[in-house]
Amino acid sequence: MERLTLATVTALPSWHPESANFSPFPVHAWVVRHRDGVLLVDTGIGTDNARINEWYRPVIIPLADALDSIGLHISDITAVVISHLHFDHCGQHAALEAPVFVQAAEYEAAQNPGYTIPEWAAIDADRLRVVRGEHQLLDGVRLLPTPGHTPGHQSVIVETAAGRVALAGQCAFRAIELHTGIPASTNLHDEGWCDIARESLACIRALAPIDVHLSHDTEVVIFH
Repeated sequence: MERLTLATVTALPSWHPESANFSPFPVHAWVVRHRDGVLLVDTGIGTDNARINEWYRPVIIPLADALDSIGLHISDITAVVISHLHFDHCGQHAALEAPVFVQAAEYEAAQNPGYTIPEWAAIDADRLRVVRGEHQLLDGVRLLPTPGHTPGHQSVIVETAAGRVALAGQCAFRAIELHTGIPASTNLHDEGWCDIARESLACIRALAPIDVHLSHDTEVVIFH
């Protein structure tokens, strides 16, 4: 399993809930090399959207270049998992031809105006794989619903030779939320999702021993 950095966000608009405490943060994705194929989790930020460029000023690494840095080609990816359909997690999936796995609740939420960048979140019907709840994707790889940040956020649980790993996306924005089990109010879909987000953090913590990776924090949280 390898972590990729597909972008760095260098600004936030004043209305963003994290703007008061802003410092530049990464946008991660992950590659899981499995005997049955190569899985990619999340696809970063797309290009050429004036609004995103103005608000977030992302420094973007093309997916093809990031994969090349670890000896892979776009065509090597056999399946894609999107943790959620916010613009910074789904933006480059169109560069791929592999099927895309997304929770039904997330796909539905992404149809609402203002939720995401529609053209980046659009998935061709022949590639779309809608998942409802927990799903065994491959031997030793399962999708786990972890809503709170969004209605259909999902994490990927991987059983590796070195131990269990959670690719937890934006289940938490910062590692401290995992350490404490308390979701940040700035990372919620809205205030009504606080208890659900807390349950999602507890669900990840209960899988110990486990190493947990996040989309926007470089710290790997280890639970023994």
